[in-house]
Amino acid sequence: MTLPRIGQTLHLSLTGSSRKPDADVFKSRVTDLRDDVALIELPINEKTGKTSILIGVGTALDVWYIDKDGSRYQFRSIIVGREKQPFPVLLLKLPAKEEIQRTQRRSFLRVDTGVDIAVKLEDSLRSYHFVARTVDLSGGGLSFLCDPAYRIEKGDRLQIWISLPCKNGQVKHVSAVLEVVRQNPLEDTDKFWVSGKFVSIHEADRAKVVRLCYERQLELRKKGIVE
Repeated sequence: MTLPRIGQTLHLSLTGSSRKPDADVFKSRVTDLRDDVALIELPINEKTGKTSILIGVGTALDVWYIDKDGSRYQFRSIIVGREKQPFPVLLLKLPAKEEIQRTQRRSFLRVDTGVDIAVKLEDSLRSYHFVARTVDLSGGGLSFLCDPAYRIEKGDRLQIWISLPCKNGQVKHVSAVLEVVRQNPLEDTDKFWVSGKFVSIHEADRAKVVRLCYERQLELRKKGIVE
């Protein structure tokens, strides 16, 4: 299994709360590694954007992160110390590799949701830059509708910029390279349906997409639209 790397974004929840759909989730980043501990930035509540005062020395945590291979890893840990460097950090105890669980490998929750995207394609014959809206979205890729005038073909690699609306009213932007795996005309419309997979995306950006998908899934469950 893969231990977190320097620069890795971590998602944290208080042990025992991770199965509650409305539980707070915090995020942090690994700034350094030292023997059996990771030095992490002070965690920020993903809902409020504020530094958490709930997480201090002795706090037990469920930790998850997405690695370069697209796999989701998780483990249980505890905060074992705090240091003041140029900026304050917490010391997160690292598990043995065999204690890390891989819960997902290149398989992400896909939800039907519309968010704004900008699409760019440049090759010797085609040069497109247009805006569109997603049909569905996941941490592994997305689908969108576009005008047939944009001659998107299977195998094309598109530069994508995604606008992710947050609950606090802010908008986060992520970028990725999308490889087209399907494109078909949509019945009874003048649009083409394009579906693709991310072949290049920063893992911090992927984590933002995954988080939005889980939030949307929760909203749909509360409305009784999905089980």
